[in-house]
Amino acid sequence: MDKASVPDDPPDWSTDCDWSQLQADMLLRIVGTLEIPDLFSSGAVCRSWHLIYLEARRFRLCSPKQSPCLVYSSGDRDADTVTLHNMSTNKLYHVTLSEPAFRTRHVMGSSHGWLITADERSNLILVNPATGAQIAMPPPETMNNVRLRYTEEGVLDGYDVLYMDILSSDFDTETEPYHLTLEEARFFFYERVVLSCDPSQGNCMVL
Repeated sequence: MDKASVPDDPPDWSTDCDWSQLQADMLLRIVGTLEIPDLFSSGAVCRSWHLIYLEARRFRLCSPKQSPCLVYSSGDRDADTVTLHNMSTNKLYHVTLSEPAFRTRHVMGSSHGWLITADERSNLILVNPATGAQIAMPPPETMNNVRLRYTEEGVLDGYDVLYMDILSSDFDTETEPYHLTLEEARFFFYERVVLSCDPSQGNCMVL
């Protein structure tokens, strides 16, 4: 080959290629091989990548090596850090959440990749442990028959649950309310919580 015909510099593929125009089936195969943090990050690259990312999650087209992760609060990390332990690869991923601290919450359920947690005041908070996204649900006192209870010093002490006639929806004012501590309320108000879909997709119902 004539040496003069060989280009001096190799082409700059980073500028010549439009990665957003990759074929959908090829991109889907690539996304399916990614580790958990990279998988979620791929959805933020551009619109076309985000659509493929949603398809991969919807049809669970992740790599067979991606086993479900254990999610917990590790003792060697801060209280606001979530640890994801991939049992297949034995890799650990750490995600820092905003307040309240993850270690102080009780997990009431998991659905569509999200955890449903109850904090120390029994407020429900949806948590995506892989992305760190959180969604606060209406607090218990928004229920018609639930009242906040305070001490004489004005410190929140728990909840009072008024007895209610289910048919008439009238409160029984003669019967003593059921008193709950903040800790007891978590298990009184919620037995198990599930989601109708991924909350990030909108129109999600929490049951």
